[in-house]
Amino acid sequence: ATVTVTFKMDANGMLEVTASNPATKSTRSITITAEDGRLSEEEVADMVRDAERHAEDDKREYGRIEARNRLESHLYAVSSSVNENEERIEDKDDLKTLLDSLDEMTEWLDDNQDAMENEYQRKYSEIDSLYRPVLSSLYGKDGEDDAGY
Repeated sequence: ATVTVTFKMDANGMLEVTASNPATKSTRSITITAEDGRLSEEEVADMVRDAERHAEDDKREYGRIEARNRLESHLYAVSSSVNENEERIEDKDDLKTLLDSLDEMTEWLDDNQDAMENEYQRKYSEIDSLYRPVLSSLYGKDGEDDAGY
C-alpha cells in the first residue's frame, strides 16, 4: 500500500499535513499552529522580567563563588609551596603560625560554604599577610645568593 503525504505551510506559520491512502481512499489531516509547544510573547516577557529581577542576585552569587574559589586556590598554592620548602624556611615560629593558620582556614572554608564574598576576601588577606613574610624570606634570600640583590 502506498501512502501519499503532503505538507502545506501558510504565511502565518500554520502547517497542514495530509496523509492519504489511494487503495482504501482514506485521508487524514492535522494542522500544526505556530504556537504549538511554544511560549507565548507574554510568557517570554515574564521570563525576561524575572531574569532582570534576579540579575543582581546572580552577580552577587557569582562574586561570592569567585571569592571562595580564589581563597581555596590560594590556600592550596600556599600549602604546596610551604610543604615543598619547609626545610628551607629558617623562622620556624613563622612557619608554625602559617601551617596552623592554613589548617584552621581550610577547616573554616569547609564549614562555611555559604560565607559572604567579603568574608572570603578577608580570609584571603589573612593568609596572604602570614605567607608573604615567609615567602619573601625564602625567595628573597635565594635572590640575594643567586643574583646579588
